[in-house]
Amino acid sequence: MALSPGAAGGPGRTAASGTVHRAVPFADTGHQAEVLSVPLRATLERGDRILAVVDRDCRAELDRTLGPDAGIEFRTPEHVHNAPPFTVATRWARAAREATARDGTRMTTVGQLIDGLPGTDPGYWVRLDVALNQVLDGMPVTMLCAFPDGEAARDDAATLHDALLVDGEEVPSTTRRDPRDLLAEHPQRPPADLGTPLFEIDVDLAGLATLRRFVRAEARLSGLGPSRTSDLVLALNEVATNGVEHGSGLPRLRMWRGPDGLTGEVVDTGRTRLPFPGMLAPTSAGVRGRGLWLASELTDVLQVWTADDDPGCPAGTVVRVLMTPP
Repeated sequence: MALSPGAAGGPGRTAASGTVHRAVPFADTGHQAEVLSVPLRATLERGDRILAVVDRDCRAELDRTLGPDAGIEFRTPEHVHNAPPFTVATRWARAAREATARDGTRMTTVGQLIDGLPGTDPGYWVRLDVALNQVLDGMPVTMLCAFPDGEAARDDAATLHDALLVDGEEVPSTTRRDPRDLLAEHPQRPPADLGTPLFEIDVDLAGLATLRRFVRAEARLSGLGPSRTSDLVLALNEVATNGVEHGSGLPRLRMWRGPDGLTGEVVDTGRTRLPFPGMLAPTSAGVRGRGLWLASELTDVLQVWTADDDPGCPAGTVVRVLMTPP
């Protein structure tokens, strides 16, 4: 089985210096482990790190092929894919950034499209791949996306990746599409109705101190602890400040307490024009997007909706964050 130069690295080859994101079709579990084992073995021989999010059967086959002590870090799909795709991509990038910065090595990550995984649908996987392309861009990461093979499946994968690895051979895509078009065709799910909020208040510049006091009180009652309480207060203060300074000037804050933790939502009639809100750190030359990015870094889940995403969304922007107890 050959591996083309520059695809994901191979024995005796130097891995690409930037981000490599390839789709990897497989026929069955045995074939999946076979086609993944070549680039993964080369990665291990270079001393680089591997993070794999694959199902139990694939993990068992990789353990059999590469050895249970090969050094692959496995994470279960159910645990990784328990949040919206933009949040999952942000977490993925954070883990890769921390690992490569700590060790100074390149990282290979393996994902797997799993039909029927709770909380996912075809749109989920499209949005996740688009998001990964954004947040991993320029990082020393090779991302291998395994998917069940088929003509339609290959066509879909080719719209999201520059190339496919087919039995180890790199096949360039000729149908790569603009990510914004893909997101428009696969909109995120509308926000869930959380019922009657604990409270809701309109916030102007003078009311930001009241917002911080209310959020701090609810966070303490939810058992978030001092550190996570401070993070949530700062996150919602940043989001509301965006609405005050760049939106309508009078955003509305609502909060709910549920089995997953404490949820805060800021609704504003102003519109955000950021294509990937909260996912990318703003450049040093600009300030737009800093508040949402900081809120994403500080909380467990951040979601942003506009009327462009969901026709049923109120005109303007809805930002919702979730903070779980420690």
